[in-house]
Amino acid sequence: MTTAPSADLVMERLLQEATREFPGWDFDRGPSGWTAVRGETRFTRPSLAALRALLRVHWVVRRG
Repeated sequence: MTTAPSADLVMERLLQEATREFPGWDFDRGPSGWTAVRGETRFTRPSLAALRALLRVHWVVRRG
């Protein structure tokens, strides 16, 4: 019988992936969702997946 990973383990893995994908950003989970902060820049989204998608767009736009 296979056991499904707990929600905490899945979230921890997703957070590790986000940290690797976006070095220099600090990720935090708060009452209004997930926040990523780097210097003066701050983004907040309801889910970590939405936050990562936003950061990908932000990265492409900044690279021009």
